[in-house]
Amino acid sequence: MSTKNTAAPGRLNLELGNAATLDVGTTAGTVAAGDDPRFSAAEPWVFDITAYGATGDVRTATDGAMTSGAATLTCASGPFTAASSPVGKHVIVKGAAATGITSLVTTIISRQSDTQVTLAAAAATTVSAALVVWGTDNTGAIQDAVDDAEAYLAAGATYAQVYTPPQRFLIAGPLNNSKSGNGQIVFGVYPATGNKPVLEFRGETDGAAAVRHWQQTVPQLAGSCWVSAGVFASAVAQTNSINADGNPAVLSGPNEGFGYGASALFSNVMPVIRNMAILTTHSSFGLTYGAANLYGCANAHVENLGCGTLGTVASPSTDYSSPGTFGTGLSVGLLLPAPGNNDNVVAKNVGIGGGYTYAMFITEHAVVDRYMALYCWAGLVAVGSYAGSVGSVHAMKVLSASIEACTNELFIMGVGSAGIGPIIDIDQLSTESGTPNIAGSSAAALESARGIVRLTGLFTESGVTVGSACGIKLINGQVPYPVRSVAADATVRVIDEVLLVDATAANRTITLISAVATPNRYVIKKIDDTANTVTVDAAGSETIDGEATVVLTSQWESVTVIPSGGNWYVVS
Repeated sequence: MSTKNTAAPGRLNLELGNAATLDVGTTAGTVAAGDDPRFSAAEPWVFDITAYGATGDVRTATDGAMTSGAATLTCASGPFTAASSPVGKHVIVKGAAATGITSLVTTIISRQSDTQVTLAAAAATTVSAALVVWGTDNTGAIQDAVDDAEAYLAAGATYAQVYTPPQRFLIAGPLNNSKSGNGQIVFGVYPATGNKPVLEFRGETDGAAAVRHWQQTVPQLAGSCWVSAGVFASAVAQTNSINADGNPAVLSGPNEGFGYGASALFSNVMPVIRNMAILTTHSSFGLTYGAANLYGCANAHVENLGCGTLGTVASPSTDYSSPGTFGTGLSVGLLLPAPGNNDNVVAKNVGIGGGYTYAMFITEHAVVDRYMALYCWAGLVAVGSYAGSVGSVHAMKVLSASIEACTNELFIMGVGSAGIGPIIDIDQLSTESGTPNIAGSSAAALESARGIVRLTGLFTESGVTVGSACGIKLINGQVPYPVRSVAADATVRVIDEVLLVDATAANRTITLISAVATPNRYVIKKIDDTANTVTVDAAGSETIDGEATVVLTSQWESVTVIPSGGNWYVVS
């Protein structure tokens, strides 16, 4: 014990090896700890955006006020302190822009006090109690990190990681098409003949896809978070950008605007987005940028991603009260690789909080486990073909989807290969809509779609609709077996399977839906013991075994019909 007050001999006596004899420090001959640069040097494949000057300083306030025609912004809570250096930072004031654009995006040019600053642009609409988001523009720093990661790959490495610490980083730069994409942050083309590298955009915390609470008065900005200050000035400007350079996004790989994803041409790269939140500027017309466009990439793996616009649900907010208006624009929250991709498309724990025209494009080969979409015009888009792509051949699978407050729960985009597809199975589609709907880009797209979707949640059975004849089988997950009892004339529904018809009061007619494209098999049974009849009538000029109708005349008599070639046929 004589060495207890002498560090070096004491450590030797503990017999813990050489490391135990060294002091903690950051220089040679010391033990590394904390933010020691030797840690990062040991992982040259990691490109931390803060090492390139990115500053995670996004701040929010919920008491912003501006007057139409004036550039003065006030917040009674006093967030614009001198210590926070607000001058020169980019700012988003939700509600202060013209109708539809919604959010004023500009910069702070001067500070008058903790409660008042002057902006570079005037408000188009008078607002109070407005959400205000501001911070340093990190576009250049993050792009520099991406560029160095790609240079590392170009030098022969097979994996590179662009790392975002658990802070909130504003991205306010313009859309960039320099790498055959259309994003504020872009990555480039990799030749199909070379080795496929993995380029990962990674943050911390698996909870990055955390769902915004309906009582939150601020957006869900958590974990490793990118916040985009980008919005189009009009629907025309958005359409022009898409036509010229493809769908815009905060993060974009090579895309459809430059032929990638079209005609089976892909950039031979495996982008990975993991443990990230990407929030975009709110526009009530859906004129915002998407979170990520991976449409022209051969593969993709997205895991623990939360995205959406900077909107809120809690009263008095009306940001998401009319999701149909997002259909004015053409924004897409997330695009997975196009049909014809290289058979490795995975999305795990993806939450889209709302504000987009189309929440997510799901494509062939895709497997999605937990998916949520709220407050979009279309909650999930199954792609048969889009933007010059080949038609989909292979199926896509969703294990669990929660799609709420969307105008269309499922949307079919384009026709698959040889007129068949997209093919999509959804094991559980949970919704709270009284009128869940499947719509499509055309009648042909709906007719060509295939698959099985089990509806659960709080939907109203009579409200389930499809835009036109549809090849997707809808299963009623609310009941043990889909039996519908009727005592009046009725038309079968897309979610029906068995109809028990009581004709006690009068003769009854049950009208079938069109046999075109439908996957449904119907059983119609007369359950009363009266002399009244139950007539099963084909739709329009369609027939049942060559006849216009089938008539049931006795109690317990039934008929089972199946569709084929645009007509119905009796099988029992």
